[in-house]
Amino acid sequence: MRRIPIELRAGAGAAAWIEVDLEAVAHNVRAFRSVLPRSCRLIAVVKANAYGHGAVPVARAALAAGASALGVANVREAEALRSAAVTAEILVLGPLDGADARAVVELDLMPGLGSAELARALAERPQPRGRAPRVHVEVDTGMRRHGVPADELPAFVRDLQQRGRLALAGVFTHFAGVEPHELPAMRQQFAAFGRALAAVRDLGAPLRHAANSLATLLLPEARLDAVRIGGGLYGFDPLGGRSDLRLAPALALKARVQGLRDAAPGDTVGYGATFVCRRPSRLALLPIGYADGLSRATWQDAEVLLRGRRVRIAGRISMNQTVVDATDVPDAAVGDEVVLLGRQGAELVRAEERVPAGGSVYEVTTLLPAHLPREFVGAAVDLPARLLH
Repeated sequence: MRRIPIELRAGAGAAAWIEVDLEAVAHNVRAFRSVLPRSCRLIAVVKANAYGHGAVPVARAALAAGASALGVANVREAEALRSAAVTAEILVLGPLDGADARAVVELDLMPGLGSAELARALAERPQPRGRAPRVHVEVDTGMRRHGVPADELPAFVRDLQQRGRLALAGVFTHFAGVEPHELPAMRQQFAAFGRALAAVRDLGAPLRHAANSLATLLLPEARLDAVRIGGGLYGFDPLGGRSDLRLAPALALKARVQGLRDAAPGDTVGYGATFVCRRPSRLALLPIGYADGLSRATWQDAEVLLRGRRVRIAGRISMNQTVVDATDVPDAAVGDEVVLLGRQGAELVRAEERVPAGGSVYEVTTLLPAHLPREFVGAAVDLPARLLH
C-alpha cells in the first residue's frame, strides 16, 4: 500500500481556491471602530465559518484590529475557536437547547438566552470555574424568530435573578431590516427595545447591543454599549457605497484554466445544450462547479475575469466543471488564473453581483464549501503564509 507523507498538502497546488485578505478584515474593523464611541465595543460575527472566509484566521485578525468579542451561531462553531486557542469572549447568537448547557459552561461561552428551558439547564450545571455562567438575554422586538417577547422581559429577568446561578452580562435584540429603506421599521424595533430595557432598570449595568452593520451606519443611536458587525467585517457595504466608510472586500474566488478548445457556430455547450455558439468560439474549462459553491441559480451566465477582462460562463454549470467563453481573450492559455470573485487588474467582480433574486449577498460566500482550499494573505496576524482547510 502506498504511504502518503503526512506533510504532503494535496491542496497546495489546487486549481480552484479561495483567497482571504486578512488585512482587509482588519481594515474593516478599524473602519467601523472609527465611527464608534471609545466605550462602545465591537463584536465580530464569525458564524458560518466567518461567512465562508475561515473562522479562526478571521477571528484572530478581527481581535488584533480592535474587536473585543466574537459572535457565533452555535456551540460547535465556538468549540472550533476554543480548540484553536482563541480565548476571547464568545457570544452564541443562535438558539440553544438544554443539551448544549454542558458545552456552554465548559467552553466558557455566553449564550443568547431566549427560553426558560435553557436558563434552567444552565443553572443546574456544575460550575467548574466557581463562577456563574454569563448570559445575554435576547429580546424579540419584531423578528418573531428567537428571544424573549419584549413584554415578558421583566418576568424573565426576575426568574434569572431568583435562580441566582446565572450572571446577566447583556441584553440584546436583532433588527429585521436589511435595506436602508427599512429604517422606519428599525426605529420602531429600537423603540420597543428601549421600552423593554426601561422596564428592568434595576438590572445593574448589562451590556446593551442592538446594531448590526446596517444599523451601526444608519441608526447611530442604536450603537449603545456594543455593535455586532457581520457582513461589514468582510467588506459587504450595507449602504452600497453611500457611506463615508470605504470597506474592503476580503474574499476572492479563483480557478485556473484547465483546458481550451475551439467551437464552431452552432456548437452547443454543456448539459441540455442550452448555450449555442453564434460565432467561432474559444472555450476555457474551469475545475469548479456547483459542488464547489457555484449554484446554477446564482452563477449561471455570470461574468468572471480572465486576463483582466470580463468574460461569461457558457452553458449550464456542471457538478465540478464550468465552461467560460474566452473568445474575446485570444491570448488566453492553460494555467491562466480566472477570478470569479475579486480583483484582477483594474476590474473587480463583487459578490453583490451574484445575489439571487430575493437572496442575500451572504449566500454567495457562505455557500462556498470547506473543501475549497483557503489561502490567507495580509499581515494582520501572525499566520502561516498559506493555511489550508
